[in-house]
Amino acid sequence: MCSWSIAFWEANTEECRQHLKSDDAWESIPLLCQVPSDELVDGQLMRFRGMIQDMYDPEFYLSQYEVVSKADGCSSVRSGKFKETIAWEANEEFVQDSARNVHSERHSFYCVPVPGINPWVHSLHRDANSKPGVQLPVQEANTSEACAPECSKVSPPKRVCLDSNSQARLRSTKQSDLNFPLPGQEGTVCMLKVYDGERFRLNDVVEVVGFVSASPATGEGDAPCPGVPGLHCVAVRRLTHCNPLWSAIAEREAVFEGAESVRQELHMLLSGLLLGDTLAAEYLLCHLLSSVYLRNNTMALGKMSLNVTNVPTGCDYANKMYNILSLLLPKSHFLPMTLDNLNKQTFVPKKDYSENRLKSGVLQLSAHTHLVLDETQLMPGQLDACGVQNVTALGMVVRHQKLDYDFKYYSLEFETDIPVLVLSEGKSLLPSDVVIPLRADSPHVAETFEAATHYLKEPLLGNVRVYLTAMMQANFTVPAAMQEVIENDFVEMRKENSKFTPDDLHRLLVLARLVSLSRGCRELTAPLWKHAVDMERRRQQR
Repeated sequence: MCSWSIAFWEANTEECRQHLKSDDAWESIPLLCQVPSDELVDGQLMRFRGMIQDMYDPEFYLSQYEVVSKADGCSSVRSGKFKETIAWEANEEFVQDSARNVHSERHSFYCVPVPGINPWVHSLHRDANSKPGVQLPVQEANTSEACAPECSKVSPPKRVCLDSNSQARLRSTKQSDLNFPLPGQEGTVCMLKVYDGERFRLNDVVEVVGFVSASPATGEGDAPCPGVPGLHCVAVRRLTHCNPLWSAIAEREAVFEGAESVRQELHMLLSGLLLGDTLAAEYLLCHLLSSVYLRNNTMALGKMSLNVTNVPTGCDYANKMYNILSLLLPKSHFLPMTLDNLNKQTFVPKKDYSENRLKSGVLQLSAHTHLVLDETQLMPGQLDACGVQNVTALGMVVRHQKLDYDFKYYSLEFETDIPVLVLSEGKSLLPSDVVIPLRADSPHVAETFEAATHYLKEPLLGNVRVYLTAMMQANFTVPAAMQEVIENDFVEMRKENSKFTPDDLHRLLVLARLVSLSRGCRELTAPLWKHAVDMERRRQQR
């Protein structure tokens, strides 16, 4: 296990950073969430994975300061970096106006466990972290001979456990005070202190390595709540996905070569879940791969919200469908569209100035978190002001992949990338890119889902999980020759149907992209374009 101290890191920064570029070295560092609060050690190097839920104004601190010995008047310069406060001994004095003092800036971010992470992802992470860790060198980390004398002075980390007051604050902090976006969420939160120009955006998913601060939050100043442990970051990884299976694959091209085979099995599974409707299954498969790849003015290119109508009622169909999808997707959330949920839950994050923190909401989700809405549970009744605001917010996410956060005196627009699937009896009250009525061949809902559960076994389950992440993240191009074909087809479509608009063409292009990626093709071809056109024709006939 790594035992670097703050002093050793500062004396050997580049060498330590090089070591952390190794995945084995990185993953050998213990996760903060796996260490009980009463075992946390001040200054210990640890790792944390989570989503940026809130951010604060820059914090100024002394990165270097001078102290003088009261006994002999000798002065020395200390580092204040990676610490919450500066410190000196009883026989020393801090030189407040010293020219050697250096004021610097760092940024604070409140980080929560990634919302919507599904149990299979947690299980894989636990298995990975239970393996014996790589031993990171301490003195060996400095390979520069010029630094050798300095290295010999570095002492091992000072193990100062959290004091009893800090432990009590951590134990007394209620889960409801931790500002989790989703109801019922649990886990460890953390205040990140970030240096060296690293900048995060709200809702970024990151994994960081840093030195533990026993009590950075004392309930004063910008602290979101008392007792939250802190991590002074020395290394950061931004995560574009949360699938540990995809991260572990070395030969990624093989996934694309085998994509068609996995697609066929997944399509068969989804056809069963959709009670024999193969066309709806193909649209659902494309929806599962959708993500925003480019923004153009008000358009979020790549999104494909899907509304499956005519779903069975009275048999808990939507919940059963979600349970299967959650076995395949790294991040997802199921939201029953009841009047109670719409009127009482908070969907939109809101700034609380009295506590100086952003109170979270259900829609504060990181990119690629699939949201499944069960509209079959929406009964006749009255939406109150909160309910109207929540429905409006959902519509904004579905239509534009944007969400207005409430800062009391003004609203601030944030971009989202939340694929939304609406399961409803009639057409949804929300807008959708694609609406497809279900044509069921089989009425046996319970037997269908039981069969699907038995069908989803390894290695198919792992292959599907990798396939969905790989195809969702893949780059895609439309060759110049195909652009000409599409332009000509658009002219013909306009002749056949004067109501065919550029928006319809855009939706068709998104579908063609997803149809291609679902087969492992990262370039549009004429046959795949024609297949997408045929899919849309068949859907519109319904």
